[in-house]
Amino acid sequence: MRFSLMLPLGGGTAALACGVLLAQAPSSGLPRLVLESSELAREQAWVQVQLPSTVRGADLQLRHEQTGEVVPMQIGPDREAWALLPSIPAEKTVRYLIEPALKSSTVDRVTLGRDRSQLQVSIDGTPAFRYIGEPLTLPVGVDEVFRRGGYIHPVMTPSGRRVTEDYPPNHRHHHGIWAAWTSTRVGGRSPDFWNMGDKKGRVEYESVGRTWSGPLTGGFETRHRYMDLLTPTPTTVLTEDWRVVAYAMPAAGRKAHVFDLTLRQDLVGAQPLELPTYRYGGVGMRGRHEWDGAAKTFFLTATGRTRVPGHGTRASWVHMSGEVDGQRAGLAMLSHPDNVRSPQPMRIHPTEPFFNFAPQQAGPLSIQPRQPFTARYRFVALDGVPDAAHLDALWQAYALPVRARVE
Repeated sequence: MRFSLMLPLGGGTAALACGVLLAQAPSSGLPRLVLESSELAREQAWVQVQLPSTVRGADLQLRHEQTGEVVPMQIGPDREAWALLPSIPAEKTVRYLIEPALKSSTVDRVTLGRDRSQLQVSIDGTPAFRYIGEPLTLPVGVDEVFRRGGYIHPVMTPSGRRVTEDYPPNHRHHHGIWAAWTSTRVGGRSPDFWNMGDKKGRVEYESVGRTWSGPLTGGFETRHRYMDLLTPTPTTVLTEDWRVVAYAMPAAGRKAHVFDLTLRQDLVGAQPLELPTYRYGGVGMRGRHEWDGAAKTFFLTATGRTRVPGHGTRASWVHMSGEVDGQRAGLAMLSHPDNVRSPQPMRIHPTEPFFNFAPQQAGPLSIQPRQPFTARYRFVALDGVPDAAHLDALWQAYALPVRARVE
């Protein structure tokens, strides 16, 4: 499985390894990472860039051309590189030398443990979230029709509080963070991949691709398939590739577990999949069952709206929270501006802990042959009440990454 999308903050390999060979040896001839001038001054700024073929090896570092400050890099298998820079001034082009580094003793702050198709991601030694591939054993009393895999649960805050739910009693088809389309049409049929109890469609886990740990990022790639159950035999309508990347955030500031989901869907047949206007469907997140009830879940959107006023409006992010062990904890979902119909309309349930960015609220969509559908979201698990300024800053960093090139 290969994921061709380039991300502003992406994945890397297991470590800052040894064995370096640069095409240019003298320091005067070393390649440079150029950070383009921006109106924004940045602190603790993530940078991602694709390394050209002339820059080889896996053990590299950045050295500020003027100050000599050294910054570690993490190199991915496709020669993408990531670094976390202390600061970038506004209105100024900044250059770093890309140079060989000594064998690194840096520990992997983001680690991935694998048990067959279950993937556990931890950040700084603390469990952050788990991906469930093959379906797990169903809870007692749950009908077999609801069995599914290919989703993330549980999501944990830095203090270890769980903020998602799996197979909630009133919506057995909800699963932590998951994806499915609801109202659809293809070939004269109307499969529903969301409401599994209707037996019209389902989403199946297929495989795990690349996985990695690292000092800056860790993550994985997986594949799912959307099955039409209204045909004589189940038929694959879409393939869905996930790329999930978790970040080792700076030690300073508010603690958070931050990870990105990039989703790509490809039509399998020649007939388009139509998505009529509907209030929900796509990527959703489900909060704890204890948060059920109009007064037990708290929502805040980027536009300052709360639960009922926020439904059906558009915003760049939403935060959902409730009480866990006597303290507030929650999960934010940030939508990338490249997403279709951005800022996207939102489904906020009036009485249950459920949220979904639903672009089809604004009118019909379709997925066409040879035209992949993509969606990108960032998730932020936090302890305490939400801070709008903090979430705005995280969205800005996600939506407006540092522009960089190698020369």
